[in-house]
Amino acid sequence: MLVSGCSNSLWSKWQDMQCVANCDARNPAKRKLFEQPIYQSLTMFAGETLCLLAFAILNSRFSPVGRRRRNQQGYQAVAADDAAAASAGDATPQSRSTEEDGEDEVAPLKAKEMSRKDAVMFFLPAMCDNAATTCMNVGLFFVPVSIYQMLRGALVLWVGIFSVIFLRRRLTRAQWTALVVCVFGVAVVGSSSLIGHKSSGPEAQAEDGTVSPLVGIALILVAQLFTASQFVIEERIMEHHAVEPLLAAGYEGVCGFVMTVLILLVAYWLYGSTPAGRGGYFDAVQGAKDIVNNRTVWTSSIVIACSIALFNFCGLAVTRSVSATARSTIDSCRTLLIWAVSLLLGWEHFNPLQIVGFAFLVYGTMIYNGVTSFPHWTGLHRDELPGVPHLTAPSIDLPDEDDEVALANPVEVVVAQTKQSRSRSRGRAARAPAPDGGAGERAPLLSSSP
Repeated sequence: MLVSGCSNSLWSKWQDMQCVANCDARNPAKRKLFEQPIYQSLTMFAGETLCLLAFAILNSRFSPVGRRRRNQQGYQAVAADDAAAASAGDATPQSRSTEEDGEDEVAPLKAKEMSRKDAVMFFLPAMCDNAATTCMNVGLFFVPVSIYQMLRGALVLWVGIFSVIFLRRRLTRAQWTALVVCVFGVAVVGSSSLIGHKSSGPEAQAEDGTVSPLVGIALILVAQLFTASQFVIEERIMEHHAVEPLLAAGYEGVCGFVMTVLILLVAYWLYGSTPAGRGGYFDAVQGAKDIVNNRTVWTSSIVIACSIALFNFCGLAVTRSVSATARSTIDSCRTLLIWAVSLLLGWEHFNPLQIVGFAFLVYGTMIYNGVTSFPHWTGLHRDELPGVPHLTAPSIDLPDEDDEVALANPVEVVVAQTKQSRSRSRGRAARAPAPDGGAGERAPLLSSSP
């Protein structure tokens, strides 16, 4: 996810820097660069659609991976029978070993196709993804790629807020404070593009050196609202449906591809074909010519599509296995690598203010996700991880004559996370043994909100 995400951003910026018309002009401002954000969104959804092909290949009868997954399904059926026997009191060491091993590993992928009715669920996240990608592609025209990537760190703020509103999560005081730290870091990063050194990229060719970066910053920040909505909707779908990440990315790509084609045609008919819109963002005919006639543009489009396919699959897999916030955290970790590469290629100059803003952004994100915590003197130090309830052992009053029996037969309460609810940290109900050696009563444990 980290490598493919870095490749996607860097190749997108490289594509924006390609000249498609008036390339021999001495004045760089008269050269026309490739600026087709809708076509770039179409390329992204084409890459997601490739996940359907990968899913079909991996689950074919001739694929070794498909045969191995079918064998795993058979083993899981045997394990389910053992679990049923264990619940009846006939647990064996083999069944317990199988269950413990399953808790430490991510649930294996099962070759189970979705119906067309279920595939429609991904139309809404695809719509959010389309709006976010188009806004960010336009914003990337006016800001350096490192600023673009750092501003995407505001995503953790909106994911946290939307998780509280729509997923009914609860945030601690430390988490809310961490989000404020992230906002401060984003503000510092955004201001660095206005008061720092100008980049050597195409954004430095704007006539107004302050308005264009502000437009790009605003578009990128607005795009994070749509991206956060996409992440939360995807997590909601993953919580209620057993969806293959690879298949989910493919169906989302199909929905987004069809929707983007319709938007491109309508935008060209309403504005792109008019004299005022010719050669602009919505001129579909001119955009297609720019892609076909420029080898660098269409080859970079293929690379972007392939990197998007891998990136979205990894992102959906993280959402299913952990949570939407963890996905946004990993997505933000590629910022430093992108910044280093852009400095190495000479696309921008070193700006110490970016280091300060990025440090605040990373620190707030790490605190929010429980990687570290505030110092003790702040009063915001917390010893429980976000989303994991603090379990307090209940006090049990035993008669005096049963003390020796209780010491000889201690009750052990074990909280185990199921593979289906790993992201929500739900505990299984523990069964306490009865004094007469029976199965005992089932005691529910505390669990976080769904």
